Amino acid sequence: MDRRLDARVDIRLPCHVSLLRSKSRRFVGVTENISRSGILLFWNARAVSDLPKPGDVLTLEVELPASHSFGRKCIHCQVTAVRISQQNTGGPLVAFQINQMQFRNANVKLAAAEAHPELSGLLM
Repeated sequence: MDRRLDARVDIRLPCHVSLLRSKSRRFVGVTENISRSGILLFWNARAVSDLPKPGDVLTLEVELPASHSFGRKCIHCQVTAVRISQQNTGGPLVAFQINQMQFRNANVKLAAAEAHPELSGLLM
């Protein structure tokens, strides 16, 4: 039974995840799909030891494609991890419920794909 409240959009965008209580530890992943209420994320296989647990509250920034009109933007979210599932290929999938969301100017100096070439095959 599908219990989704909002339509999901299949889109692969780089993102940065950090624990709410520790902004210094950042992990990079790629979205699998996104909706108004949730995000499914490919977790970076190199950071599997740092997987969140269901119930953990994190900060997630999804990099949006650059625009000449608006410059670099990101979707800044406070999320709660709700499910972690192992993939046969690559890293695990982590499902997040979005608690808060806002658009912000991107504050990352390098795009995740540039800083982490192992993720480039997952993007669009």
